[in-house]
Amino acid sequence: MPPIEYWSFLPLAVTPREPDEAFLREVDEGVRRDQVASLWQRFGKVGIALVIVLLGALAFYLWRRDNQAAAAGVAGEDLSQAMTRLEVGEGAKARPVIDRLAEDGPGGYRTVARLVQASDAIGGGDSAKAVKMLDAIAADSSQPQPVRDAALLKSVRLSYDGLPPATVIARLKPLAIPGNAWFGLAGEMTALAQIKAGQNAAAKPLLIAITRDETLPASLRSRTAQLAVAEGVDPSQLQPPAVVSGAAK
Repeated sequence: MPPIEYWSFLPLAVTPREPDEAFLREVDEGVRRDQVASLWQRFGKVGIALVIVLLGALAFYLWRRDNQAAAAGVAGEDLSQAMTRLEVGEGAKARPVIDRLAEDGPGGYRTVARLVQASDAIGGGDSAKAVKMLDAIAADSSQPQPVRDAALLKSVRLSYDGLPPATVIARLKPLAIPGNAWFGLAGEMTALAQIKAGQNAAAKPLLIAITRDETLPASLRSRTAQLAVAEGVDPSQLQPPAVVSGAAK
């Protein structure tokens, strides 16, 4: 019988097993679920509240937009009817509506109503009242600039005869610039004020610019051309650029 080695009674070494991937995935998913649950416990209520607030804000915005659109539609119809009544002599019925819209009309209807008030004052012979209303609109920084410019121009036209030339020139200076929407009328009044103030040399370039601007009404250009010639401007200087260019060829 062969000798028995003592080490033969030792248990055989166990070969390490490959990691159980399925088990590890379960552990990982469990950890993640715990993390999500922890985050939900800490921030879940805040998230719900935030969603509710956002939905409420959206609902309020949509409701307000619809209400504003409806109010604007009503205001537009009311103002249109009131203006029609003014035209047919029913001022007693029209003015309360216009006054209300001028006070608290929605959007641009408030401004339009204020301009209608000024026109109504002019029609009634109260130019001083109209000038005061127009000056208030011109000074209102909340109004669009084109509206403010139109109110300023109308105010100066109404009070032109009673204003010092220097005041006319100063007030219309921002408008009496080529390219401005009111350049023609503002430039004409400015040139007249300059001539009245003895600033004839300053008026000539302005008169020439207006006369040569083919985008302006022909009647206005005709007036400024006559005034320019009376001030000694050579008629050849009053020809539009296209005419001058053609003559040069």
